[in-house]
Amino acid sequence: MPQEKKCFSVRFPGSPRGVRRALLIIRAEIKSAEVDNDLLGRAETVLAEVLNNVVEHALDDKHPGLVEAKGEAVKTGWQFSVIDNGCPLPDGKIPGKALPRINTPLQDLPEGGFGWAMVHMLARDLTYQRRSGRNSLSFLIPFH
Repeated sequence: MPQEKKCFSVRFPGSPRGVRRALLIIRAEIKSAEVDNDLLGRAETVLAEVLNNVVEHALDDKHPGLVEAKGEAVKTGWQFSVIDNGCPLPDGKIPGKALPRINTPLQDLPEGGFGWAMVHMLARDLTYQRRSGRNSLSFLIPFH
């Protein structure tokens, strides 16, 4: 008998509370597919970074935001997409892989700028599109 395809879709308000609730639902959905803790941790880390960036930057607490996160188990891992109605990414592009410079005096160390580098390290096949006032970011969290 063919195995049931595992997928989910969660819609939630673009707020910190909405993200927390969505991450709990998403974790349960992925975990129910009996994936290993490594994949689960990588998926949670990337999704938390992406979803919090949507709320903090794209929606910026000023926009009546709605976010949708979708996930599907595929042959090579878990494929995700995050769709929102916020502002587009700067220059219409996914931020780069570069880490902030840390070879500076302690008082000059950056507080942020590590998130997108981390996303690039843990995810594959990142794509971004802006269509009809909506952002769509897709990525794969590979099994290995």
